[in-house]
Amino acid sequence: MRRRGFVVSISTKIGMSSQISLFKVGLHSPANTHNHKDHLSRYTPKEISNLEDAFDLFNSMIRMHPLPCVVRFNQLFGKIVRMKHYSSVVSMYNQMGLLGIVPDIYTLNILINCFSHLSHMSSGLSVLGKLIKIGYEPNTVTMSTIIKGFFVEGKAAEAAKCFRKMTEAGCVPDMITYNTLVNYFCKMGDTDSAIDLLEKTEEKFGKPDIVVYSTVIDSLCKRGLFFDALNIFSEMTRQDIVPNVVTYTSLIHGACKIGQWKEARRLLNEMIGRRISPDVITFNVLIDKLCKDGLVVDAMKVFSQMTSQGVVPDVVTYTSLIHGLCKLGKWKEAARLLSEMVGRKLSPNVHTFSILIDAACKEGLFDDATVLFSEMISKGVVPNVVTYTSLIHGACMIGQWKEATRLLNEMVGRKIIPNVRTFNVFVDTLCKEGMAEDARDVVEVMVRKGIKPNVVTYNSLLDGYCLRGEIEEAEKLFDIMSDNGCETNVISYNTLINGYCRNKSIDEALRLFRELCSKGLNPTVVTYTTLIGGLCKVGRTQDARELLKKMQASSQLPNCQTYNILLDGLCKNGKLEEAMALFQEMEEKKLHLDLVSYNILIGGMCKAENVAAAKKLFCSLSSKGLQAGVRTYNVMIDGLLVGGLVAEALNLHREMEEKSCCPNSCTYNLMIRGLIRNSETSRAGQLANEMMERGFSADCSTLEMFVDLVAKGELDPSLQPLGQKT
Repeated sequence: MRRRGFVVSISTKIGMSSQISLFKVGLHSPANTHNHKDHLSRYTPKEISNLEDAFDLFNSMIRMHPLPCVVRFNQLFGKIVRMKHYSSVVSMYNQMGLLGIVPDIYTLNILINCFSHLSHMSSGLSVLGKLIKIGYEPNTVTMSTIIKGFFVEGKAAEAAKCFRKMTEAGCVPDMITYNTLVNYFCKMGDTDSAIDLLEKTEEKFGKPDIVVYSTVIDSLCKRGLFFDALNIFSEMTRQDIVPNVVTYTSLIHGACKIGQWKEARRLLNEMIGRRISPDVITFNVLIDKLCKDGLVVDAMKVFSQMTSQGVVPDVVTYTSLIHGLCKLGKWKEAARLLSEMVGRKLSPNVHTFSILIDAACKEGLFDDATVLFSEMISKGVVPNVVTYTSLIHGACMIGQWKEATRLLNEMVGRKIIPNVRTFNVFVDTLCKEGMAEDARDVVEVMVRKGIKPNVVTYNSLLDGYCLRGEIEEAEKLFDIMSDNGCETNVISYNTLINGYCRNKSIDEALRLFRELCSKGLNPTVVTYTTLIGGLCKVGRTQDARELLKKMQASSQLPNCQTYNILLDGLCKNGKLEEAMALFQEMEEKKLHLDLVSYNILIGGMCKAENVAAAKKLFCSLSSKGLQAGVRTYNVMIDGLLVGGLVAEALNLHREMEEKSCCPNSCTYNLMIRGLIRNSETSRAGQLANEMMERGFSADCSTLEMFVDLVAKGELDPSLQPLGQKT
């Protein structure tokens, strides 16, 4: 009687009972033996190309009499494993055991390998136990396979423990075992253990190969430990181990990740100097990182170098460049690259199209975005939730609510489920348009559809209420956010603080600021700047200055906008000397003083009737590398007219034209009012005609002055056209 083989009955655990039915065969009859031998001669494990052939050969083998030796089964199993049909090997093994075919250590190692790939290490350990029980000693293949199985299940500690126990039991690991451990420790992010094993590999077997070194270098680079990777690389080259394209690509990626662009370029040139040709992946790594950091010009130079060296760009290359250009607002250049990409017979994917569509929508080019969308559909590229969300955002931005709703219904019709970001687009845009009630309705729809509003949703709605001055509604929403499982963040606080400041409820704003700090949240530049503006608005400039000092003492340093808001508050509250001292402080701190800063101080000087100082500051702009804009001219002209310096105001107005700084409606209105106040109604009339010829109209203040002149009977006939125009 043939001895019964050992069977691992696990088919029911992993759903393979149906496959076993394929192997239900009759008795081995001598009549059929010749046919099966013929069949076997047609197939050998080397010639198996698919699972059906493998089943066919296996059925033939188990019908033979006598049965083939276990080596033939091992060869077949090895082929099936390479085809990654692990569960099929387990099923065949079980059937083989039922027929009494005794496995050898190679069979059992193959079976353990299958269980490791199937993440069934409990079954793999059971096989290991049987292997030892029937008299085999685990070898290095067994060890490496068990270790790999633990790593596949994410059990690094068990893998290390297994390695230790097996070496203690006398199973000597080979380089493959060490390489397996190094590889998987790197995949788990445990580079310290990987480096430790790398050193042990060198002690036991001599220098490790390039694959192991490249694995460790890649892992270090992915963790941002570029210089550690560079040290390993130096050690590797000292041992005369020649790096390959994979090694250099990992190092270039690591250099890019920490912004070491010069080092990345040096490595690229070094690898070319070593006659190691960069491939498309190498160039893509460099181009992608440069684009993400806004260095698109440099990325285009790398792209030119890539093509000049005969490396053909792929979809990833073009998509990275398109993304980089779109981030810089260069939509037309990005669209040109899309055309170039198509011209190279490369098919843009959904990511490529979505980037361009999103950029077009943000630029207000909704029609261009819809053309791109149509092109995308015509090319068979299926849009996703990102594509539709971008289009919906574009439609909302230009007030096409019907189109936005149509797009939402269309995406649902395509079985593309809107996500929280899709709804947030509706909520945010409606709130910015002053339609907070409609935005709240959208939030209710979200909840009904099972989409949980997040902190972005609530912050948008908070902002909507604050913009409408509905502070009580904003307070209610702020209070219920936590109850709805959405914790308030610093943006939530900033939004409500801004609402209080706009409403001149500064004490409530300060209370909320204290609450923010007590909760362990860090106030931002926006928090402090908003409060400083709010304090200035109610005349509490001293408190605003104290808050600036507190801000400077914290980790948040004031920016130019913070200083400008305080500068404006001081000027508007008649604190010119303090404003001038603050301006000097800004200069001493080497802050980038823009025209806004100068406009504020010039306006403050004019308001304080210190026109001479204002003129001096105005004339110094060119020496500061600044060119006066229409706002600057308007402030200075208004100051001159208030000071009765009509001739100088008119000269400045002419200078505007000469310097290609076109007067706007505000320029004409303030000049007309200033001239009338200075009893220059004739000249005011001339400017009124000029203003109307240029398509501008009188504002409310000018009209009031005009009505007052009519009432007094002092209206100059030359101002009649102004009355008719308005």
